[in-house]
Amino acid sequence: MNTMNTNDIEVVLTIPAIGREQRIGSVLNHVCQVMYQMENTNTESNRRIVWDFGKCSFLHPYLLGALSVLKRMYGDVVVCRNIPANIVDYLNVIYFHEPLSVIDDCNNDDLWNRYHGKTYLPICEFNPKDKSSIKAQELVQSTVRNQLGGNMHSVLSYMLSELIDNITDHSHSPRGYIFCQTIPRQNILYVFIADVGRSIYSSYASDPRYMEQLDNSESSALLLALSGKSTKNRPESENRGYGISKTRELVVNGLGGEFFLLSGSAFARHDAGGEIIADLPGDLRWNGTIALLKIPTVMPPQFNIYNYIS
Repeated sequence: MNTMNTNDIEVVLTIPAIGREQRIGSVLNHVCQVMYQMENTNTESNRRIVWDFGKCSFLHPYLLGALSVLKRMYGDVVVCRNIPANIVDYLNVIYFHEPLSVIDDCNNDDLWNRYHGKTYLPICEFNPKDKSSIKAQELVQSTVRNQLGGNMHSVLSYMLSELIDNITDHSHSPRGYIFCQTIPRQNILYVFIADVGRSIYSSYASDPRYMEQLDNSESSALLLALSGKSTKNRPESENRGYGISKTRELVVNGLGGEFFLLSGSAFARHDAGGEIIADLPGDLRWNGTIALLKIPTVMPPQFNIYNYIS
């Protein structure tokens, strides 16, 4: 991703073309470069950050999700230019420039009718503090039911419930985001779920029970979450670690997919090749948490969801 200064009020970032075949780690590298540039650009005195899409023929769903949330966070500071004609309509359809707002009293049937039979749900924004989080979850479930069928829909419903509940109960985030894209030819569903609240590390650091298990690295908190450690005095099915660890096991071990977590300055990646948990280099961080799920839409013959949620 190249950067150049064109004048005193602009910094230009070239957004790379990232194909669907790219691994999640490769997408993260590009997201981190954007994050780094955004954090290190002085946006005072009406300075703008230009995202140049001129080299893009395709944009990976995960990159789109992260860029959309960053654009929402920085507001008018970000200007998009040189978007190829074949991408302009797509970005508008998925609400890239301004996420679709799901409100507490919205009519789900009206929204569902818009996306019935579609292979995607646009980037949606909801308020974790009210019932719009439930509305957003129902909308995703309704949208993918047509693509995945009954059994897969049940599995996805469970995973979404766990991850969205984490945002609602633990993140203290003013906004949550959901985006999903099915690639029928590859039998793959991409799911992007994010918040802009406190990191998983901050959740555990606020609980005296885990102070001795944390060190100065935020990756130590991801280890706790992925092992199912609770940050609430609640039944196991209602705590943060349970939801993250069980979803990871279900996606990777049960369905043969990929699971990725970025929270604060640490990340975790788990796929058939194994698991990596590490801290980001330097001062890079995402203020909040992103969960990425790459889910095969064809269920393995011997799959049994109760092996992963009991």
